[in-house]
Amino acid sequence: MKYVITFIWAVVLFEMVNFVLNSLGGGGPLNVVTPIALAAFVFVIILILDTAGSTPNNHSTESH
Repeated sequence: MKYVITFIWAVVLFEMVNFVLNSLGGGGPLNVVTPIALAAFVFVIILILDTAGSTPNNHSTESH
């Protein structure tokens, strides 16, 4: 579930950056495909970093 939320946030943030930069550049036609592709790319990088950085926990903990 955290990966779905991460992807949604990546798409929303890249779309906002795209809108602001497009508005600063004169307001031409808005491209919605490029920010989604960049969000997917960043999502894959975050996914790889998360799996590479996590360590398996093999020992069991017992609470008293």
